[in-house]
Amino acid sequence: MKKRIFFIITAFILSLIITIFLSYLLYESYIRSNAQNRRIEHAYKVILQTSELENFIKEAETGQRGYLLTNDSAFLQPYLDIRNDIKPGYDSLKRLTADNIHQQQLLNKAGLLMNNLIDHFQHSVYLKSRHSLMETKGYMDSLRVVFKRIQLEETNWVKRFEGNKYESSMPRYFTAIFLFAAVIIFISFLVILKEYRQRSLYQKQLEQKMLEVNAYNVELEQIAFATSHDLQEPLRRIRTFSDRLLWKYRDQLNDEGKMILSRIDYSARRMQGLLEDLMNFANLVRGGEKLSVVDADRLLQSVVEYLKQDIEIKRATIHIGQMPAITGFEKQLYLMFKALIDNALKFGKPGIPPVVTIQCVQTTGEELMHIDKNLLKKEFIRISVQDNGIGFSNEFNQKIFLIFQRLHTEPEYEGKGIGLAIVERVMTNHNGYVLASGQIDKGALFNLYFPVSES
Repeated sequence: MKKRIFFIITAFILSLIITIFLSYLLYESYIRSNAQNRRIEHAYKVILQTSELENFIKEAETGQRGYLLTNDSAFLQPYLDIRNDIKPGYDSLKRLTADNIHQQQLLNKAGLLMNNLIDHFQHSVYLKSRHSLMETKGYMDSLRVVFKRIQLEETNWVKRFEGNKYESSMPRYFTAIFLFAAVIIFISFLVILKEYRQRSLYQKQLEQKMLEVNAYNVELEQIAFATSHDLQEPLRRIRTFSDRLLWKYRDQLNDEGKMILSRIDYSARRMQGLLEDLMNFANLVRGGEKLSVVDADRLLQSVVEYLKQDIEIKRATIHIGQMPAITGFEKQLYLMFKALIDNALKFGKPGIPPVVTIQCVQTTGEELMHIDKNLLKKEFIRISVQDNGIGFSNEFNQKIFLIFQRLHTEPEYEGKGIGLAIVERVMTNHNGYVLASGQIDKGALFNLYFPVSES
């Protein structure tokens, strides 16, 4: 599974890099292609303007020739009109080829020839000399050669750029890179498709298992609930009849009989307490209580009031610091604090009055990093419950939260092995954490962590 995820991530990153690289190549190719297109367009413009300039000169030469041969001034007017277009056309061509030294040299040569030719035109028209026609032809031939060289150079530019245009816009390695990227994407698609199918299968199996587990849990809850209720009545009857028997025949029973009845009553009372705790635990698992804002200080005071008789018998002292308001399940929180204080009272050191200290601070999840490193940056309300009892070895700091797990035998201490399981379950229902630490004969400390965002 991890290898597939690593492959998918690697393929995605590689495909992303290739896509970015191909985009860069396409952008560079686009820039080069635009530059080449502009250069080709420039070349065609030079060729066109050269042809136009040559045509202007040809038409001027034709008008001059017609006037000299026919002595008809009608031929002279086109010559005069076109002659005025030659200079602007030449200047435009010079500006167009300003970045080409060789073309500038050819145009300078063409400019000298045109100046000589125009002077020759004017002189021959003024003298009306037909003998200058051959000399005019010589100038025209030389000028055509220069214009042809200018156009030829631009044509060569066009051919060279046209030949390299496809190669420059689509590098040879572009196809190879594109195919490589396509193969990676296709393989990634197959892996993701396979992973998706497996996940779908696992999800269906998990949903089926969840349905089975839920049904199993419902059955267990029903059994536990029914058993707890059904057992309460026989236990009450046992206690009632044992009390009546002890009261009615107290004068006739010897010490052994009284002791047996007393043990029956004690065992029945203990069984009732165990069933009550078991019902409470089943209710915690089943849930159903609505969230509310709970005044933890008031809640603790009510717990102390409920345990007042045991506290007085044990001569215990309960210190409660300033407590916050907690968003949670009030009945569950009541059961949890009752279990913690009751636990401190039951496991006190013989002959020493129990002292229970309950304090609250806001802290980070640094103490929970061994559970999840992501908890470090989260804020928690930590409520600490500390006692001076018999404590325990820290090697059992997980075992004590298991239901019906006891570290001491029943004759020594009267714990039922379910109180701390209730504590852990309540904290789980509040998306919180509970940590326990202790030292033998020095007491125990229970830290309850409530997430600030949920508290």
